[in-house]
Amino acid sequence: MKNIIIVSAGSYAREVLLCIKWINKRKPTWNILGFIDDNPDALAGIKCDYKIIGTIQDYIPKEDEYFALGIADPHLKDKIVTLLKSKGAKFATIINPNVSIGDYVEIGEGVVILGSNVGSNAILGNFTSIMGSMIGQDSIIGDFSTTTGYANIASAKLGKRVFVGSHAVVLNHLSVGDDAVVGAGSIVIRNVKAGTTVFGNPAKRIY
Repeated sequence: MKNIIIVSAGSYAREVLLCIKWINKRKPTWNILGFIDDNPDALAGIKCDYKIIGTIQDYIPKEDEYFALGIADPHLKDKIVTLLKSKGAKFATIINPNVSIGDYVEIGEGVVILGSNVGSNAILGNFTSIMGSMIGQDSIIGDFSTTTGYANIASAKLGKRVFVGSHAVVLNHLSVGDDAVVGAGSIVIRNVKAGTTVFGNPAKRIY
């Protein structure tokens, strides 16, 4: 079994922990060492069978360790991955055993897929987080982007560091630019410019 550490100890990181446990039930794969988090009290008052074993800032990765990214915020992911990789960290791709993945899907480094469906010929960039979302055929999800619960990316393209809120829909053949945010429940019916936040049905720019 390979040693693995979960980066962050927040609520999403604990979902990643649960996913790793499910993987191990199917086939023992990972020896879970615990979490690293810069907040030593991140697990205070929370029942959990693993502990925080160090801080993200100070942790020195060992040769036999892999990391699972338990962070949903796209910009924070980018920052922390850059820091840990500069110290030699290796990131695992974590996929829920129950996820349906189509043919010819490309999956990058450090991707986490929890309870989702990914259509054929989709491309998931490095360090993307797919959290209970529907990713349609031919969709492209850029590096560090995050799609959350019940989001539907319908054969669309997301740039880098995009965040898509729960129950949002991006319709066929549309694109969402780098660093954009699609608010929860929004219906995107036209392209979204980079660096903007859209919300509503139909989605309109609010920032």
